Amino acid sequence: MTKPERHAAATLTPVAESDFPELRELAETIWRQHYEGIISSAQIEYMLASRFNTEALREYLNPTNKWLDLLRVSAKMVGYCGYELAGHGSDDGVPALKLGQLYIVDSHRGLGLGKAMLSHVEARAKDHGLKRIFLQVNKRNTDSIEFYKAAGFTVSREAVFDIGNGFVMDDYVLEKGVSGK
Repeated sequence: MTKPERHAAATLTPVAESDFPELRELAETIWRQHYEGIISSAQIEYMLASRFNTEALREYLNPTNKWLDLLRVSAKMVGYCGYELAGHGSDDGVPALKLGQLYIVDSHRGLGLGKAMLSHVEARAKDHGLKRIFLQVNKRNTDSIEFYKAAGFTVSREAVFDIGNGFVMDDYVLEKGVSGK
């Protein structure tokens, strides 16, 4: 498959309920491509079911502290990013923005779209007067770890999170400071 042009029209827009079916399909494609070999198929299916059910997605509608933005290139949904206000960014308890999701379908990687979404999230942190962004990434997710490190994130700690149903996330927590507006 040929990659789209770098200059193709890319937009980020808040998720709407009418987007849920297409978003679910996109997330299933991305997660099954990306996480195979990192976590089990059973864990992938469990996490997709818990994060992309209608109730979970509705939390992003009319939000005040939690957002999910869809990335479209030439009107086609190709990625998404989710982020939220958090009462802590690291061990020091300072409020921060948590980047919970930043995903792009394989066909659109390497075009600068991930960097554009990350810049968008950084701008949102600044809009809220926050000085730090943090995220969790699976320790075996080496491509994503390298992407975030290249963007200025550093590993602040290791953590294991019980996500239910006998599954855990064995992650690094990465942080990045953001400067004022």
